[in-house]
Amino acid sequence: MISDLQNNSSPIKSLYADDDLIAEILPAFVHNLPKYVEQLRVAICTGDIVAAAKVCHDLKGTAGGYGYPQIGSLAQTLEDEVKGGFDLPEASILLEQIARLCHLAMLGLDH
Repeated sequence: MISDLQNNSSPIKSLYADDDLIAEILPAFVHNLPKYVEQLRVAICTGDIVAAAKVCHDLKGTAGGYGYPQIGSLAQTLEDEVKGGFDLPEASILLEQIARLCHLAMLGLDH
């Protein structure tokens, strides 16, 4: 999955981008994605497993609800990682994958 993300620079769009109700509130969610990433960065760098798991759990649910299952799936994987033994290198790789997808989601708003 790492190489797939590194090689893919295509913007991603919400599965619900064409839904009038979701499309109206979608930009606010997407513009908050960097805050999730920053919260995860801080939690992971400081070894705060509880905070990292909470942010992952929140991101998993909201990303899925807004039509970004790829982000939700990676957030679930990172949540499992931090709860199941917290390997810093693995957690860091997953965090960077999430950050990349969040960036691509922001690009997708403009397309």
